[in-house]
Amino acid sequence: MRHTLILLRHAKSDWPDGVADHERPLTGRGRHDAPRTGAWLVEHGRVPDRAAVSTALRTRQTYELVAEAFPAGPEIEFTDDLYSASAGEMLEVIRRTPESVGTLMVVSHNPGTQYLALALADETHPELVAKVHAGYPTNTVTVLEFDGVWETLDPAAASIVAVESPRG
Repeated sequence: MRHTLILLRHAKSDWPDGVADHERPLTGRGRHDAPRTGAWLVEHGRVPDRAAVSTALRTRQTYELVAEAFPAGPEIEFTDDLYSASAGEMLEVIRRTPESVGTLMVVSHNPGTQYLALALADETHPELVAKVHAGYPTNTVTVLEFDGVWETLDPAAASIVAVESPRG
């Protein structure tokens, strides 16, 4: 079965004094940019069936603003397993996805998100792999497609088909 994986690094976040990293909120720019990602996903037919979101405040806020554009709300899993997760830890969360899910969105943090995109990417679109490799700013979304099952998704098994960092 053909699956789509949407990896999203949270939008721009603030560093307020005395606030724990897990509770850092989005900045004004982050709150402005995140809805643009939702609009971009809808415009390109990339609305997820399910979302796995880090429990950090900035990722939850990013997801909520992105999802406002979706015509129907996907199933959501908020998980500590994505907070400060490595690429390998993120892949384990993805492998738990039920086969009935055609498109999964993962909202998490860097460097794990960028490293996971690079690890999963085959060489079908080297220019997109190079774009991910060159940098992964906040509010960057990478769309990958693969044939197979979530449970056995392996490195170099997916094609990056789009990379975007909606700003406005």
